[in-house]
Amino acid sequence: MAMTEATLKERIKSGACPLYVLYGEEPYLVEQYTRLIVKHTVGEAADAFDLQQFDGQSLTLPQLEEAVEALPMLTEKKCVLVRDMDASAGDAEGLLRLIRNLPDSCVLVFRQMTVQPSSKKAWKTFLEEAEEVGTVAKLDRKSTTDAAKLLMAGAKRRGCAIDQRDAVYLVEQVGNDLNLLLRELDKLCALVGAGDITRETIDRAATKNLEAKVFDLSKAILRRDTPQALNLLHQFAIQREDPLPILGTLSAAYADLYRAKAAVTAGQPADSLAADFKTTYARKEWRLRNAARDGARLSTDTLRRSLEVLAQADNALKQTGVDGRGLLEQTVVKLIRLVQEG
Repeated sequence: MAMTEATLKERIKSGACPLYVLYGEEPYLVEQYTRLIVKHTVGEAADAFDLQQFDGQSLTLPQLEEAVEALPMLTEKKCVLVRDMDASAGDAEGLLRLIRNLPDSCVLVFRQMTVQPSSKKAWKTFLEEAEEVGTVAKLDRKSTTDAAKLLMAGAKRRGCAIDQRDAVYLVEQVGNDLNLLLRELDKLCALVGAGDITRETIDRAATKNLEAKVFDLSKAILRRDTPQALNLLHQFAIQREDPLPILGTLSAAYADLYRAKAAVTAGQPADSLAADFKTTYARKEWRLRNAARDGARLSTDTLRRSLEVLAQADNALKQTGVDGRGLLEQTVVKLIRLVQEG
């Protein structure tokens, strides 16, 4: 059963857990809970006397054993923090012996930001043993709804406000990486002062991620707005965006349209597909709802032919010597013609 954030907070505050392994796709949460563990073990200061920090890539097992066994000087327990250790490298059996025999005077934390657990047997065994001894928490991206709630609370703490609909819109435009979202929130709150962050404010000042910018491109194509579509491509060129991920993201947007169309045609809600495509739409069900709305007037045949155009462009773009910007423009014009034809 997955560790919830509420349970993780309770364990940290209880001070009874000798071992933590924190990992996952949301680095902001991994870092925040690491700080909370350090705070509850040795106090606020990052340079606390009884806090020892190590780079897991260069740390040897004897060094870790020495640090764990050393007694605290000024606090009841010391904290040993290891950043980005690879449990599948080095003395795996020795590491297991160490975590099974941690002294009561130490809290050992493995904070995995860039090195994530793999499918290797050593990692699986380490996580199983760590869960028996202490706490293993996988901290993944928040859903759009949960990220929006965090933004609403964050705006209130900063002295301004954002309603739920606009908070969801901000997540859709920026993405659900909390580090990026909170930086954008800081910027928008500074802009509006004690006022409200509106959709207009977000459109004017927020830095959109590639997915959101390509979504704008797909909307221009579906509106048959050739000047706007080509202007967006020009902006990509100015920003030196790589044509390949642009095309890939546009292809994904069309895949959304096709899947949503198939679901609606079969009499099912578009977002019901999220259960069948968990990796693609986990916490992003809004993509399917938007696709059902935007592609309502397009036929299944038009969407199928559009995907064929995109596949041909992808194959051509991966060939050496191809003008990526020119190919993108040709592809967009072809897609607009398909929309015009029906």
